[in-house]
Order: sequence, then C-alpha cells, then structure tokens
Amino acid sequence: MRTLRTYRFRAMGTDCSIVVAFPIWEAAGAKRAIEAALSEIGAQERALSRFDPSSDLSELNAAAGRWTPVGDRLLRALSAAVDARTATGGAYDPTVLPALVAAGYDESFEHLRPRNAGSIAGWRAGAAIELDPDASRARLAAGSAVDLGGIGKGLSATTALAVMRSVSPRLTGAMVDLGGDIAAWGAAPDLGPWRIAVANPRDEDRPLGVLELFGGGVATSGRDRRRLGADGSGHHLIDPATGRPAVPGPLTVTVVAPSALEAEPHATALAITPVEQAGAYLAHRPNLGAILVPENGAPFTVGRVPLVDHLEAVAT
Repeated sequence: MRTLRTYRFRAMGTDCSIVVAFPIWEAAGAKRAIEAALSEIGAQERALSRFDPSSDLSELNAAAGRWTPVGDRLLRALSAAVDARTATGGAYDPTVLPALVAAGYDESFEHLRPRNAGSIAGWRAGAAIELDPDASRARLAAGSAVDLGGIGKGLSATTALAVMRSVSPRLTGAMVDLGGDIAAWGAAPDLGPWRIAVANPRDEDRPLGVLELFGGGVATSGRDRRRLGADGSGHHLIDPATGRPAVPGPLTVTVVAPSALEAEPHATALAITPVEQAGAYLAHRPNLGAILVPENGAPFTVGRVPLVDHLEAVAT
C-alpha cells in the first residue's frame, strides 16, 4: 500500500508545497526526503535571491565588471540562464534586472510599493555573462545586473526533486511546487499520474483543466496578477527588445516541458510573444506544449499537452 504526505510552506516570496508518494513502511524516508528538499530550496534561495543583499547573486551584481568568486548553485543557475537566453532566441534574458527595477519591481512583491516607472537610459539587452567553472568565478558586463527569480525557481524545484530521490530511493513519486514552477516524478499513490490543476486567470474557482503527468515540469507566467507602477497598469514581464513591460502576449501561459528548469524560460518567452505567433515558436520545440489564455477569446493549447477535464473546448 502507498500513501501521500504533503508539506506546505513559504519560500522565494510565494506559496510552495512538497508532495511525496511512498510505501506505508517508508514514512521515515518520506520525512527525510522532505527535509532534504527544504534544505536545498533554502540554500538555493540564499544563493540566488536578488532581494537578499548577502546572497551570492547580490554580491555578483554589485561587482559587475569584475571576476567574482561564486558558489556552485549560482554558477549552475547562471549557466542555465545563459543557455535559456540562447534557447529562446533572447526572449528570455536574465540581464533585464535594471529594466525590472525601472518598471517598479525593486522589492519582493510582499513589500512592493506603487511608484512611477524610472529611466532605463544606458540599459541594453543581452549583456555578457562570463563563466569560469574551473575557477568557480563569474563576471557580468560592467553596468549590468542579473535577475534569476523565475529560472531560479525552476532550477530549485528540479534540484530539490533530484535530492529527494537521492536521499530516499524508495519513494514511488514526488512533486515540488514553488509558486507554480512544478517538478514532478514517478506516480501518485494510486500508481496513476500526478494531477495538476491549471489556474484560470478569469475565474480562480474554476481551473482551466487538469494536467496528468508521470514526470516533467510545468511553469506558468502571465500579467494577470503581479502589477507594477503607480496606477497598477504595468507588469513584471519585460520585453528585452524595449526594456519595458511587454505589450503583446497572452494573459497567461502554462508550459509543459521535460523539466521545470526548461519550462520556466519558455513560459517567460511565450508570455511576451504575440498569441498568434505561439504556434510558430513551439513548432521548432517539439518537446514543449503550452496552454495559452488570450486577453480576449477562448484558451487554447499548442503542442502536446496532457490536459483533461477542461472547462471549454481547446483548439490544438
């Protein structure tokens, strides 16, 4: 017989949960797995948070233009971010931090105060990020700064899941959800797939549908909740082409990928891409699928999306 344990907590400025499926005689292993995941998520946050002035990332940003020692977690996150910038054709860009701050995203959302947008004079997209893994150091282009908020959650969920499997190999399944960046593996206690509700930005009480996964990653991005600016008209999705909150794009997009680390940057990229171009974007990325909710009109899917129990017909 198998059972389930769920642990809910706050981290990285968002609501999180860890779920483990395990044989009933493996309760100690399930507890050990959750503790290991929490420890890893905490270590990731201490390394990658731009809101903690003592984090590895904050120290690197403060030293832009100079080679700076970095820990393994930050080095891996920077490498993933550089790869994601290439994989998305620059639509995801970790060096948008100055533009984010100018837009008003200068504190975590729990403490954010409305203010007018600032200047982005001198900012440019695609600033260099140089990595030297052998010497455990990195260098940012002078005057630039990096934000790893989204991809950091995707990486943290993916890594925490791997740690859980390593410390408790008798688990039969597990899922880590860091504010919508979800890493899943194995099976639920009934040996069926994990069932993940997809939030509906138009009605929080009625999900768009349910994803059924035996493994992989899910990430959601959109402009429906996190609002910026004195009048709340802005959002945190920066278009690297302009340095300003993106104008085109869906209300929300949920991406399904082989891992949460891979899903996150593509969700960000699709969130600033005109809805009518989503099909072309995903046509060249067959390992991804997406659920898009336009500003107007019915939600629809592109690519392989294991969506069931949906509210309304979705076009593929």
